Amino acid sequence: MSEPLIIIGAGPAGLACAYKILKQSKKKVVIIDKASAVGGAGASFKWKGHILDYGPHSFHTRGEEPEKLIRDLFENDNEKLIEGRKNVSIFLKNKKFKYPLQVSEALLKFNPLLSIKIMFEFLLTSIFHAIVYIPVDSFESWGRKRFGHTLYKMSFGDYTEKVWKTKASRISEKFASEKIQGFNFIDLIKRLLKVGGQVADEPYYQTWIYHKYGSGSLFQKLSEEVIKLGGEILLNTSVKSINLHDHKATSVTVVDKVGDAKDINCCYLVSTVPLPRFIYMFDSNTPFMLRHSASKLSYISLIIVYIEFEIEKISDIHWFYLLDKHFKFNRVTEQKNLSPFTIENGKTILSFELTCREGDEYWQFSDEDLFEMAKRDCENIDFISLDRITDFLVKRIPDAYEMYYKNFDTHADIVFSYLKEIDNIASIGRRGLFLQGDMHKSTEIGLQMGEILSGNNPDKREIHEFYDRHLKYLE
Repeated sequence: MSEPLIIIGAGPAGLACAYKILKQSKKKVVIIDKASAVGGAGASFKWKGHILDYGPHSFHTRGEEPEKLIRDLFENDNEKLIEGRKNVSIFLKNKKFKYPLQVSEALLKFNPLLSIKIMFEFLLTSIFHAIVYIPVDSFESWGRKRFGHTLYKMSFGDYTEKVWKTKASRISEKFASEKIQGFNFIDLIKRLLKVGGQVADEPYYQTWIYHKYGSGSLFQKLSEEVIKLGGEILLNTSVKSINLHDHKATSVTVVDKVGDAKDINCCYLVSTVPLPRFIYMFDSNTPFMLRHSASKLSYISLIIVYIEFEIEKISDIHWFYLLDKHFKFNRVTEQKNLSPFTIENGKTILSFELTCREGDEYWQFSDEDLFEMAKRDCENIDFISLDRITDFLVKRIPDAYEMYYKNFDTHADIVFSYLKEIDNIASIGRRGLFLQGDMHKSTEIGLQMGEILSGNNPDKREIHEFYDRHLKYLE
């Protein structure tokens, strides 16, 4: 039997890639994941009588191949898919706003003097930048140039620093192109003044699909299809090293949950794990500059405090963002609003998300201390009643989100330049491409790579074009 194609990571990208290859070829595919369940960041887990996500995560409906894949998987079980439209809010200055923040709503709800100040700063900034050229070299300079100091700080700046635990002046301006798109302040001002102008198209996808029993059930179903097609999934298995010879990956050394190690030969290797971790898997003969650049690609970690309430539902909001500085947590979700079947009857759960650095003060807090901190945030949200709390759970997730520090793209370019020189390796998915993305995007990326690798002789030029298509931050 020919050597298998190995995929590291059983998340959305890895599973979608395997599915596409197996669907369109007779190749043998082996997926390796250190976790005990498939799904990656989109997995679910059971706690008491609840099924909880790490988020939670809904699947955006964009009418493209990833959505078709999900619908096809449940063609004969369609009642398990729930569809809806996002209901997302922002809490700012003790007021609730729609998300993403609409400048028109903000100007109407703020103190009139503050609204006048925001508009004056914007006009002054626009005139200044029309006369004097100042390069945009950070997220902070990007925001100030477009919105003026006050609105930038209130809507993006303070929250960005709160989430990423660093000064916005240290974050690349390319972070804005990934996360904040479509805002046109001038058109919004015109609309407010009734002199025409159109608001830019909504950059955030508003409709979603969600599995009746949590997002992880989507990927459990996909993994079952992978196995039916002849694929193999090795869970509780870690990749210790990737063995290279003559610009090719020849095998991977894996360790199972009892500590036994073995080598698995491969014809091709696809990774979906965080880019630095992937590079560290290579043997010590890799160039120092490569390892150095990989070490400069940083991640922020995530702590989730799940609080159980003995009440049917707290609100109709799916997600709400806590922008004010006095809130310690960044975002709160009520998963029951996506599917009531994930939570026990008569109860609901709020998931409080807190970003931090692995090993820092927050990371080392006890579960009880984190719970108390979440309760203090609850006290500042008028519709949450502390006397209905019945239990809590804490989860810590390392390397949850990519950090776009200034010059991150230079280091990423060095890493991908090296990977392009290896004949039979590809790095894909949100983490594997160091992208800001979602489950839909990761699934799309996996399907695209699967299409390339399902051919008899994958062309390196197609792999390079794949990178060029997705790594826009390298342009």
